[in-house]
Amino acid sequence: MVDVHLQESVPLPQQQAFDVFVDQMDVWWPRRGVFPYSFAPETTRPLHIRFDGRDGGRYYETFADGSEYVIGLISVWNPPVELAYSWRDPNWEGSTDIRLRFAPVDEGTRVTYTQDGFKSAGVPWLIPYYQIGCQQTLSAYIAHCRALSALQELERSQEQS
Repeated sequence: MVDVHLQESVPLPQQQAFDVFVDQMDVWWPRRGVFPYSFAPETTRPLHIRFDGRDGGRYYETFADGSEYVIGLISVWNPPVELAYSWRDPNWEGSTDIRLRFAPVDEGTRVTYTQDGFKSAGVPWLIPYYQIGCQQTLSAYIAHCRALSALQELERSQEQS
């Protein structure tokens, strides 16, 4: 059994749901909230959070002072079906593994998120906190997808009138 497991549907086609996750992360990623969602040093502010879209590519954050932090590496890059990458806090002994699957369903795309490996990263006590934090982050992604879908529907209805 994985440490963190979340599953939700978004009202977007599979390819768009995948693209929004990886290409628009700067827009939907919550940098504030119950938990901090940036690795920015206290002396600077976060700028971007990005994926190098390929197997072995980086998942990283850049900061206003020009520095960056590589959060993890992509182990599976299979658009629009699957994305897997590591996640490591600099204070941990190792990294965790995140996997997202994007599956078409009648109402759009079912997104399944898992994160595993907290014990091997030396932080098993963080599992319940990450369950909450990942739900908050995934909720921001879902809200963004719903807003995009509503905007697209509005534009379609205006074109037809």
